[in-house]
Amino acid sequence: MTASDIGIIGMGYRVPGAIRTNNDPIFDWLHAHHTEGDDLFTGYKTRHVLSEGESVVDILTPAAHMAIDDAELDPGDIDLVIGCVSPSTYIVPSDLFLVTQRLKLPERTQTIPLANDFTNFNVALELADAMVRAGRARHVLIAIGGGWTRAVDYHTPQAVSAADGAAAAVVARTLPHRPPRWQLVDVEVFAQEANFGDMYLIGDRRQVRPDPGAGEGPQSEDWSGPYFHITEKGRKDFSSFGGETALIAVKRLLQRQGIAASDITFTGHQASQALLDLWRKALAPGAMFQTIAELANMTVANIPVNLCRLQNAVTTPWVVALGLAPDMHAHALLLRPPR
Repeated sequence: MTASDIGIIGMGYRVPGAIRTNNDPIFDWLHAHHTEGDDLFTGYKTRHVLSEGESVVDILTPAAHMAIDDAELDPGDIDLVIGCVSPSTYIVPSDLFLVTQRLKLPERTQTIPLANDFTNFNVALELADAMVRAGRARHVLIAIGGGWTRAVDYHTPQAVSAADGAAAAVVARTLPHRPPRWQLVDVEVFAQEANFGDMYLIGDRRQVRPDPGAGEGPQSEDWSGPYFHITEKGRKDFSSFGGETALIAVKRLLQRQGIAASDITFTGHQASQALLDLWRKALAPGAMFQTIAELANMTVANIPVNLCRLQNAVTTPWVVALGLAPDMHAHALLLRPPR
């Protein structure tokens, strides 16, 4: 481990005000029908969800302002923005550019959207740290927002987990009067790309009755979604990948650094309480931090929101944050917590 004067110097998060409980009418069909895989998605009591007319950008922009203020900076100090808005309004351009616009960042500020859901924050922190270390940027804003309550089909079991949220962080060199919230120490990735295509977000083409005399053609098709799909193979393999294989990344990280699991606080992707329980049992961390009952699965925002809430409550020397992605790669961060 090497000492570093680079870290997260400011953080902020925002979740929508509307709350959806397990008894919400949107889940009526799922309550009335058994669906394959519904035993995989457990542990949720409430979810914060975007209201009609509200967008991910509407919650990510104030979260970013909070992070910039927490870092004691002005928007004009930001050199680079890395992150994601998922799903975005358009395929291209990303809504992350709209966040940059609303923050009124300088014209020289570069914006880099990431599309590696759901490990966007982990990768963004790794890149931001490298850019500051290389002298290519002074202050990097990481901005991550998820609105997946609008990207699930409420006739599929994964829909019960969906929630919305946003978080932001500023990465820079630390100063005596500006201690870090978090410092990145090490990274480990485990990729199982044989599962590419078993989980995906896509619009669904469906046939509709054309107007009389219209014949075949674009008028006889319509599109729904885009919605998140999990194939039968994806459901089966995710249980073993998420519950067992993904922890290889964490164990390699700890072994390389000579750190015992009992010395870490673990926080990870909040797909299901069943998954979190498997991790707790297999890893036996000193502490585990989760918000799944209250905030459910905020997809891309799980880890940064949890780090915002955890920063004043760590009792272990280290924190590990484990992200999972639909192509079935795991990305683990080793962080030095606030002192």
